[in-house]
Amino acid sequence: MFGKVRLFVFAGLAFVLAACGASGSGELGVNDVWARPGLADGNSAVFFVIDNPGAEDFLLSASSDVAGAVELHKTVMENDAMKMVQQMNVPVPTGETVFKPGDLHVMLIGLKNDLNPGDEFTLTLNFEKAGKKTLSVIVQEP
Repeated sequence: MFGKVRLFVFAGLAFVLAACGASGSGELGVNDVWARPGLADGNSAVFFVIDNPGAEDFLLSASSDVAGAVELHKTVMENDAMKMVQQMNVPVPTGETVFKPGDLHVMLIGLKNDLNPGDEFTLTLNFEKAGKKTLSVIVQEP
């Protein structure tokens, strides 16, 4: 009888721990963060992968002290020419959202100093649900 009770308690405990683990793992993460080199007064771009195991979120804005302005952009084809279009926000559905060259990126406008390969700076992403995420960005050649 005690064997059955122990088995039942163990199975119940395993179920509770599994449920807790599943709900605790829903935190949004940002990985593979890098930026292109750029010259002072010029522009650069930051790229990364957002891993969102939870419910849909929205990237509302980005900020950094390395540039005069920081904007969310998407590269689109318009009249046979590539054009960057500022995004007021970017949906982040469950799964991965990739900010990559030729697509979504964070634009650094009016760099305050040169960004050289190996340099490091911070970028803060502001999400509707996940809040602020401060990232360490490494400058590298594409």
